[in-house]
Amino acid sequence: MKDQKQTPIGERQAPPSRRLSETRKIAWQPPSNPDAPETTIFVTIGYQGDGLTPLDIFYDSGYRSGSDLEALVSDICIILSVFLQHSGVDLTAFAKSVSSVTDLHKNDEVKGSLVGVFLEELQKPPLWVERLGCKQS
Repeated sequence: MKDQKQTPIGERQAPPSRRLSETRKIAWQPPSNPDAPETTIFVTIGYQGDGLTPLDIFYDSGYRSGSDLEALVSDICIILSVFLQHSGVDLTAFAKSVSSVTDLHKNDEVKGSLVGVFLEELQKPPLWVERLGCKQS
C-alpha cells in the first residue's frame, strides 16, 4: 500500500490562537427513538477573522464525563474542525449529503444524527451578526 498516491485535500488554514467564538446550546433527541430522553449539548464554534466564517467546533458538555458518547461527540467535532480548516471544502454541499429521517416526535424531516445537527449549527450565523446589524456575505 505504500505505492498508492493519496489525493491531498486543500491547504489547511491554521486557526489563530485567539479568535471570536460562540457557545451554543443544542437540545438533541434521537429522531427515530420515541423513548430516548432529550440531551442538552453545548458546543463552541470558533470563527475566522471576519467573524462570520466557522473555523472549528468544540464539544463542551452534555454527556456523562468519560462515557463513549462523550468521546464520540468530541471526535465528531474534531473531524468537522479538520474539515472546516481545509480549502476546497463546501460546507453546504456536505450538509446536504448526511442522513435525514422522519422525526417520530414531531413528524417532520430532520437530520438523522448529531453530525447533521452540528453541520446545521455551523451554517447559522453567530448571534453578534444580528445584534450588531452586520451584513453576512
